[in-house]
Amino acid sequence: VAVEFNRIGSGQPDADFTKRVQVAALAHGLILLTCGVYGNVVRFMFPLTIPDAHFDEALGLLTAALRDALKDG
Repeated sequence: VAVEFNRIGSGQPDADFTKRVQVAALAHGLILLTCGVYGNVVRFMFPLTIPDAHFDEALGLLTAALRDALKDG
């Protein structure tokens, strides 16, 4: 499971935004792995047995990281 970030309008890979998301997520306590040929992909590697509460917490942290990355851009 992954998400790929591209620039609005051009559709070009956006490695800078992806890195901002990763750094912001870490500041919130969430570790993300970036990958891809252009460095614009974030992989989510959670266990299939993850408790709903943990998954919901991680989604909240990811949401906060995305907001922070948008503000910093």
